[in-house]
Amino acid sequence: MTTDRPVALVTGASSGIGKETALALVVAGFNVVGTSRGTSRVTPLDGMTFLGLDVASDASVAATVQEVSERFGRIDVLINNAGVGSMWAAEETSVEQARPLFDTNVFGVMRMVNEVLPHMRAQRRGRIINISSVLGFLPQPYMAAYAASKHAIEGYTESLDHEIRDHGVRALIIEPAYTRTGFEANSAKPDTPCTRTRSSGRPSTA
Repeated sequence: MTTDRPVALVTGASSGIGKETALALVVAGFNVVGTSRGTSRVTPLDGMTFLGLDVASDASVAATVQEVSERFGRIDVLINNAGVGSMWAAEETSVEQARPLFDTNVFGVMRMVNEVLPHMRAQRRGRIINISSVLGFLPQPYMAAYAASKHAIEGYTESLDHEIRDHGVRALIIEPAYTRTGFEANSAKPDTPCTRTRSSGRPSTA
């Protein structure tokens, strides 16, 4: 099927910023495809197609992008919102615990871009919007691993934009500050708790 309406693909659209973004795009007249790792727990939203997607899986990303392309015939906007948090001291976070954080927050974005970009270049138009954070450019104690992942997204996106703009495609960054979502509740617990590092209290931010 080919549609004349623009198509937006939004990762992590089951809740929080991703859900609100997807709903706003529906109101704006887009065909919206929202994704989540567990679609069985997702309440259907009017005007949105929901697909299962794990951005940490090459196969899942490739299959989902192919399905969107075949179903709608185009992808005009990619919003990389899927992400996980880590709200503990650097000393408490092991390298093994940081790997899945980066696999989702950084490499997940790269997987999505690598699959979607060929479609946008062929169209000679498109927008890639990566959801970063104020922690992508500001320091925050007790969130070193998360901030590092968002710093990585900042550098990746800015460099990507210079590569693709001549093809009619732009890469953009959105840097939200604290937002009332389930971010903290869904953050991973530390591998090696160290109460000494939190004696002065852990600030609340996102």
